[in-house]
Amino acid sequence: SWAIYLMMTVLVTAGIWAAAARVDEVTKAEGRVVPDGREQVISSLEGGLLAALLVREGVVVDQGQDLLQLDPTRVEAQQAEGRAKQLALKAQVARLEAEAGGQVLHFPPDVLAQPRLVHGETDIFRSRRQGLEEAVGTMRRSLALLNRELTINQRLSAAGLISEVEVMRLRRQVNDIDMQIQDRINRFRQDASTDLVRARTDLAQIEEQMVVKQDVLQRSVLKSPVHGVVKNIRIATVGGVVAPGAPIMEILPIGPKVLVEARIKPADIGFIKVGQSAEIKLSAYDYFIYGGLKGTIQYISPDALGEDANNPKQDQAYYRALVSADASHLKSGSKPLQVIPGMNGTVEIRTGERTVMDYLLRPMMKSREAFRER
Repeated sequence: SWAIYLMMTVLVTAGIWAAAARVDEVTKAEGRVVPDGREQVISSLEGGLLAALLVREGVVVDQGQDLLQLDPTRVEAQQAEGRAKQLALKAQVARLEAEAGGQVLHFPPDVLAQPRLVHGETDIFRSRRQGLEEAVGTMRRSLALLNRELTINQRLSAAGLISEVEVMRLRRQVNDIDMQIQDRINRFRQDASTDLVRARTDLAQIEEQMVVKQDVLQRSVLKSPVHGVVKNIRIATVGGVVAPGAPIMEILPIGPKVLVEARIKPADIGFIKVGQSAEIKLSAYDYFIYGGLKGTIQYISPDALGEDANNPKQDQAYYRALVSADASHLKSGSKPLQVIPGMNGTVEIRTGERTVMDYLLRPMMKSREAFRER
């Protein structure tokens, strides 16, 4: 009858469809979003007192964002003291350069802004210069008298009224005094040069210390080294002591792409290889509303992990695989849904294709194998 023909047609059509239609073979594994990089431990090299905590746990921070402020009072005081010493040495160097070179005294602009230093070094410069001029002036007056006496004696010697020996004695005295004048000036400049070398050395040391203090002052504000999530804040009390090198908080990096750790059962590992495509379904977002993330397997551990020698069934054993997602977030309309480390979900790995007929015949094939057992 027509009913039998209709039923046969339906069965034949269904058989042809089952033999031709192909569906994906998928292996499912538990997944967890992991950081795309190592956790960054935030600590202070010098330590100090906590002045302000600028973030809280769980917030996402950008690279370079301020995390906390240490009290800069002590460092600022040391820096101010060093700055005062630096300016004083600069003023001293300017004076000694003028003394050593016999030049006019000139101060650099930053020293000119400190009238007390300018007046103090100017007074020292004038006092020392006056002492030199007085000593040299006395010798020059003596030299002038000797030169006058020498001129007179030269005339008398030419007339034969006095001995040439007297003229030679006066010339020797003139030369001695002239050498004393030059020696006094040279000794003054040499002393200034020696002091100048010492002052420049001290100034260089102070400037190095100032660079260090400035670096310490800048490090009183701790910044995030990466874009990530703040976690495990250990010190939150304003005024609390931050020990040098002690962990203060941690930043869990958030990379430009999502990285998911999948735990694959040993029974499924034979069909999994690097480069296979996968889909990540996050439990935090309804898959039927927001969808999932497409990705690719980047790494598979060479051996099973989590094995227990005391557990022969090895129910906890798994292979660790890392899946790199093609996007860093899901979308809800035009608004991105953030994916952060710690989120759980399921990873579905496409391992091949089968026809619908293969799935229908699988129970029968397993039953056939069962009948062959002893």
